[in-house]
Amino acid sequence: MPIPGSSLTKPSAQSYSSVSKFSDHAKTFGQMVALIQDEVDDTTGEYSVQIQDSILTALRLCEQEPFFFNKIREICFKTQSGKTWYGYEDTAFLEKEMVIESLVLEQKDAGRIPLLYKSVKKAQKECKNHSVQGTPVFYTFLDQQIGLFPTPDTVETVRLFWRPVYFSDSFTLQGENPWFFYAFDLIKARAKYELYKNILKDAECAAVAFNDFQEQLQLLRYETSRHEGCSHILSTGF
Repeated sequence: MPIPGSSLTKPSAQSYSSVSKFSDHAKTFGQMVALIQDEVDDTTGEYSVQIQDSILTALRLCEQEPFFFNKIREICFKTQSGKTWYGYEDTAFLEKEMVIESLVLEQKDAGRIPLLYKSVKKAQKECKNHSVQGTPVFYTFLDQQIGLFPTPDTVETVRLFWRPVYFSDSFTLQGENPWFFYAFDLIKARAKYELYKNILKDAECAAVAFNDFQEQLQLLRYETSRHEGCSHILSTGF
């Protein structure tokens, strides 16, 4: 489950290293807005705001689909006896923009133990005395660091599951973005469907846009399966 407010947003040259490789071919949010305006014949820009909102709605919906470029990833770091907070010096990946999905403590005897997330306020309230050590049962996040509570008393492995953050609003989408390189047609089709269905109230055009969306979705699912060396495509009920 995504953690509210757990997105790491510290700027870094590393944050967009994965995007630079296709910068010569990437399209942008602004280009999609202009293209949809042209395709729906919005010559006066009357629906500019609604088109932008429809694109963001499409992005948030499609983000739930595990394509090859946005799948949940994992990294590991070692705890240290007496150390509560872990940051960039422990795992350089915390420097990147990410949404933390979950943390798991790996123990030889007990196996994998999922750690609960608690807000910084609750964590500080429940563990006022950081000198108390033991097996961590929950974690929090503050200032680019992950806090484990109780403070670890032994060296263990923590496995962190995360996914990339590629957008948050229209402003952050003005530059290069993997969604507009790998899934431009998918997002555009879904945005047009949202626009026709909810704003323009054109059922026929909405149906055409939805069929286009389904076609683009299957193409990306196939590409994802190909990247994974698997030919079986699973439906997620879109």
